[in-house]
Amino acid sequence: MRIGFNKYISLAMLSVAAPMLANAADTMQPEAEGNSFNAILIGLVCISIVLLFAILVLGNTLMQLGLIYRDKMRDEKNSGVTKTLLLLLAATFGPLLANAQDAAEAQAQAPAFINGIPAVHFYTLIAIIALQLLVVISLAFLVRIMVRLISNEPEKAALAKEVVKVNFWDRFNKVVPLEKEADILLDHNYDGIKELDNSLPPWWKYGFYVTIIVGFIYMWYYHAGGNGPSSHDEFVAEVQAGEEAKAAYLAKSANNVDENTVTMLGADGIASGGTLFQQMCAACHAKDGGGGVGPNLTDEYWLHGGSVKDIFKTIKYGYPDKGMKSWKDDYSPNQIAQITSYVKSLQGTKPAAPKDKQGELYIEAAAPVDSTAAPATDTAKAVASK
Repeated sequence: MRIGFNKYISLAMLSVAAPMLANAADTMQPEAEGNSFNAILIGLVCISIVLLFAILVLGNTLMQLGLIYRDKMRDEKNSGVTKTLLLLLAATFGPLLANAQDAAEAQAQAPAFINGIPAVHFYTLIAIIALQLLVVISLAFLVRIMVRLISNEPEKAALAKEVVKVNFWDRFNKVVPLEKEADILLDHNYDGIKELDNSLPPWWKYGFYVTIIVGFIYMWYYHAGGNGPSSHDEFVAEVQAGEEAKAAYLAKSANNVDENTVTMLGADGIASGGTLFQQMCAACHAKDGGGGVGPNLTDEYWLHGGSVKDIFKTIKYGYPDKGMKSWKDDYSPNQIAQITSYVKSLQGTKPAAPKDKQGELYIEAAAPVDSTAAPATDTAKAVASK
């Protein structure tokens, strides 16, 4: 008798699955011709096959439980009704899914694709998977009901009538009351220390299940589906953002120079300063710095100091009473520093028509000498004497 029921279950499942597998085959055909691997399509088909297997197992389990319950209740009439319902289910769902597939194909006028899958086939697969999930949930619910009906003993029914109030915290942690710890006590005894066989708290178990689901979603989204950036893409983006931030900082810090922090620049800065000097300063000081309306910039005499800081201050604020305007509104601090370095580099050069000396003699202070260091000549003599 049970073998006959299994035969009806298999026929019903094959009737339901045939249109679905045909639709999946039609969907995969263009991909196969192009010799391309569509991970999303393969994933959907695998999910559908797994759900179909779950439906088959749950359906078989439900039928076996139904037979057990029938034997228990001595109701022989249910078997014929069950066979009829199974055949009706197979006859209904098979043509229904096939007609739904034909209608969806007839409505597909334009070749719309979703992740390399025709839109009609994609949504058909999603609908089939949703239907399979609904069937799995329904079968699981029915299996649970059948198990309760079969195991409904009088003493269990009496215990079920008792209302036991358990607070949320105890349910959340699945705490065993002290008076029932003897039921979960293990036989191990380590020097008087007894061990209880406590179950994992529900929050821990379900949290672990959630992490598994999140892990699959993460792998699908970032690796199989290619929708999210990979770790390499994130690294490249971070490096690029860092380079942009570095360039912005250097550009900003270059303009933070003033008369207290300015220093002599290198060859590139002097060359840039020379270009600016020829544009705006040569009219008063001559192109070679020999002077004209303004003073000579090549000698050692200065009207307002000849250090780098003094020259920067003179260019920045100017001396309007002596004909020297302020250039702070025309040039950035970095540009003024470049002009300062160029003017300082003109000292000692030979202009074509130098102007007479003006101002006071300025001599650059010598760099401090380390008194603890021995003179080079004395050191050489000491080495030679040895």
